[in-house]
Amino acid sequence: MATRLDPAERREQIIAATLRLVARDGFARVTLRDVAAEVGVVHGLIRHYFATREQLVAAAFDAAVLAEAAEDEELATRLEPIPALADWLSTTPRDHYFVWIDAWSEAPRNPELHASLTRHHRESDVRLAGIIRRIVDAGDASSADPEADARTLTALIDGLAVQHHALGLIDEDEADRIAFRTAEARLGLEPGALVRTRATPERSRWAVTH
Repeated sequence: MATRLDPAERREQIIAATLRLVARDGFARVTLRDVAAEVGVVHGLIRHYFATREQLVAAAFDAAVLAEAAEDEELATRLEPIPALADWLSTTPRDHYFVWIDAWSEAPRNPELHASLTRHHRESDVRLAGIIRRIVDAGDASSADPEADARTLTALIDGLAVQHHALGLIDEDEADRIAFRTAEARLGLEPGALVRTRATPERSRWAVTH
């Protein structure tokens, strides 16, 4: 028999269970019945919180990305601008990007996930543009349009992640080297300014255990 929880705790438990299943099986294979079995409740209880699996996986993706974004924002604020940009452009863990790649694949068939993914990409670009502005304000780079530069660099690191993690065409060092050199050239940074100053943090929130 499932432990009685208040609605907020139960919703969090359901989302955590969904994240575990997504990390293991991918978005497309997760069903409401699978989540119910993972939580240890009847199928109908899941529908009380989420009417469809599309709503549920989108909510789970939201929860994971919002937690990740809060960590990224805290880190970017704490670091000096150039190390913050280097950290942002560095290759993130394999499991982390596999979830994003899977989300990109599933989004055309899931309007809720598509909306969530689009919103988070735009918010991520805003945060990256903020880092670029800090570097420009410090006099270390130039940018006529930080938002456009942010979109370009995001597209670059996403493409590099596919080549590195999904296809194995390049290794982590080459991915970082391409990202750093491209950013330096685009922003007028001194060559070699974007060196890795610390280990890339574990940004993924998909290995939720509670």
